This record gives sequence, structure tokens and C-alpha cells, in this order.
Amino acid sequence: MNKEFLSKHSESELFTIAFNHAAIGMAIVDISGQWLKVNQSFCNLTEYTEDELTRLTFQDITHPDDLQEDLSQVKKLLNKEINSYQLEKRYITKNGKTVNIILSVSLVYDDTGAPSFFISQIQDITKLKSYESELLKLISEDHLTGIGNRRHFYEQAEREIKRSGRTNSPVSILMIDIDHFKRINDIHGHKVGDDVLKTIASTIKSSIRSIDILGRVGGEEFAALFPETNDMQAYILAERLRNRIAISTQQISQTEPTTVSIGVVTFCGDSEALDQRIQQADKALYKAKGLGRNRTETFIDSHSFALKPRFASHSDFVNLTWDKSLESGNYEIDAQHLSLLAVSNELLSCMIEGADTGQCLVLLERLVDHVKTHFESEEAILRASRFIDIERHTKIHTQLITKLLALKNSLAHNPHALGDIFSFISVDVIRNHLILEDTKFFALFNKSK
Repeated sequence: MNKEFLSKHSESELFTIAFNHAAIGMAIVDISGQWLKVNQSFCNLTEYTEDELTRLTFQDITHPDDLQEDLSQVKKLLNKEINSYQLEKRYITKNGKTVNIILSVSLVYDDTGAPSFFISQIQDITKLKSYESELLKLISEDHLTGIGNRRHFYEQAEREIKRSGRTNSPVSILMIDIDHFKRINDIHGHKVGDDVLKTIASTIKSSIRSIDILGRVGGEEFAALFPETNDMQAYILAERLRNRIAISTQQISQTEPTTVSIGVVTFCGDSEALDQRIQQADKALYKAKGLGRNRTETFIDSHSFALKPRFASHSDFVNLTWDKSLESGNYEIDAQHLSLLAVSNELLSCMIEGADTGQCLVLLERLVDHVKTHFESEEAILRASRFIDIERHTKIHTQLITKLLALKNSLAHNPHALGDIFSFISVDVIRNHLILEDTKFFALFNKSK
């Protein structure tokens, strides 16, 4: 029967039958792009009648974002650079709906060898793209919070670190952990715990840029990567997130806000793997937990300060710089001294550039935290090393902390106190203490001093 049917029809008739009854869209298109003939499957796909389509061009119904690539392939085909082409693109239907298709195009020539028309085959893959999207969502999205999951965060973060490494630009990573999350679940139930997770994820997501990368990387732990963000900017951002999270979660338990502890690491380049950077941020996070929770701590990598110009403020009027003579020989003390210089420079620049008092207060608060932490650490190291003048050194630390806290309180009520802070940092802390007093214990760690 099939052979008999074929023998009764010419090739042109068979082509017409195949064209009209094909399950996928078929079209004959003029060199200019105008539809010359289309089948019913294509009409069903585009929601246009054949008569309507023959008054349009393929350019008229192609999604604007996909048109240039299609035209580029057409040009190659007409220039005989290729024999045919296939691509994924989108059409806009008569009713404004977007459909995804695979387009296959070949060019037919006339008897003289001149281009005559295109033959196009159009397959609807809208459902397939939808399934792909859902699958990608399952693979990359945290089902509870709707933000990226651990796998998605690591893939995107590694890509961004490589990109930033090429430009040697600063990158900051925040590790954010919910304080006492188990207690929230135990007291209020898992539904409230889930609400807390969703609220925190939403709060972070709404507070960051589209170029930043966010993910839920553990039960109650989130990670965020911020390109082009130096250490001070990261600290200010972390404090802003910490405060916003406390406010946004207060209504959930109806008793007290849920707090978070945050660890920050900032670096330039891609000399270390992402896992190592995560560990560094985690180290700062554990420190925040150990110091009472509901706070931000920063991991200081002294090697990053070799790239100090990348972290510097726009103001060059005053810039405290590190000198080889200030190295004590103890890695931890030197790293903390570098950190204090960096924080001090940011605060001084903020003051010089005329930033508002509120921003200066945030930076001053960070300086207070750094000074307290450094003094406690330094005293422990000096006691373990049996520094003979430890009691006097500790007393000086106490006096400096007292004066710094007084200046902080003064600034909150009197913006003119900025001048006193400037003097305190440059004279009391840097010259009198770091240069004059601290050098007295350098011999404990560096025999060449």
C-alpha cells in the first residue's frame, strides 16, 4: 500500500503532503525573512493563521534578545560559509506568549545558483526548557529558603574568585550562623525554626546586590560572597545585615529577636582555594561565637596586606603605613597590628572625607572591638612569654581602652570630637604605644631586634 501511494504522487506532491502534515513546524522563508508558506503545526505554535504569518517576517516574531544571533547565522548561510545552521531561540506568539524552539535552517538555490529561499524546521521545546529549569532549580536551589544551596554557592563563588583573581580586585566572604538555633526549634517548634530560616534568607537577599552570591551552606549557616568589596566595606555590610536580621526576625517568636554571628574574610587574587577561604571566614565566625555571639569578627591574613593599595581609601591625605621595623617577630601580634592599621586608615579617611557621624561611629565601633581583642591576645602571649614588664603594659592597655570608649561616647553626642579621635589614633595608639611601648617586647620573638 505504501509503495503504491508513493508511486501515484510526484516528488513535489509528496513534499507538499509531508510539509502540511509534519508534526513540527515547517516554513518556506524568503531571503528577506518574509514567511512564504507555513504549515498548520507552525500556525498552532505561533497562534497566527497562515494568512497573518505571510504578511510578517521571521524578524517580527523573534524575541529581540535572540534576533542578532539568528541574523548572524543567516549572513553566514548567504555567504556560503556554512551549509545550514541550528540554534535555540524564542518566538513571541500572537497573544504575547514566549515559546522556546529549536530552529533548523537550510538554503535552496535556483537553477542559476542564486539563493532562492530558506527551508525552516521549527520544534517546540518550551516544555523541555521548563523541565530543565525545574531540574536546575532542584539541583541549585535550597528548597526551604529559595536561595542557592551549598553546591550552587560553591560553583558560583569559585567562578567569581577566578574572575577577581585576574584583576587582583578585593573579594569578601561572609559566613553567617544563627545563634542558639537549636533552642529556637526546641522552644518554639520546627515550623518557627523554618520561618526564621526563610526570613533570614529573605532579609539577606534583599540587602545585597545582584552580583553578590548567596547560599545556604548548612542547617543554620549561610554564606555570601561580595566581589569588589574590601575589608571595611565587608565589615560595615556584615553589621548592617546583623542588625536587619535581628529586626526582621523579632516578630516570629514574639519574644526576642533571633541574632546571628558573622565571620568575614577579605582577600585579593586566587592564590588559595575557596575551601581555605571558607575555613578562614569560619575561624572568624567561631571567634565571634566565643566572644558572646551576636557580633562580627574578621579573619586577618597578613599576606593580603601586601596588596594594600587595593584596600586603600580614596583619600591619600593621611595614610598610616606598615614599616618593617614594626614587626615584632610574633605572627599573631603582627597580623593584629596590620589589622589595626587598616581599620585606623579607614576611620581616618572617613573623617577626612567628611562622611556622616553615623558612618564614623560604625568604623569607630569596629576599631574598639579590634583594640580590645588585640590587647587581650597580646597580653596572653606576653604572659606566656614571661615579659618582665607585663603588668605595666597591661595597665597602659586599660588606659587606652578607657580613653577610646570615652571618645566613642563623646562622638555619639558631639561630631566635633572627631579631632580628638584623630589625635588619639595617630599619637596615643600609633606613636606612643605601637612604636614606643610595643617595641620593648620585640626582643622576646626576634633576636635580631
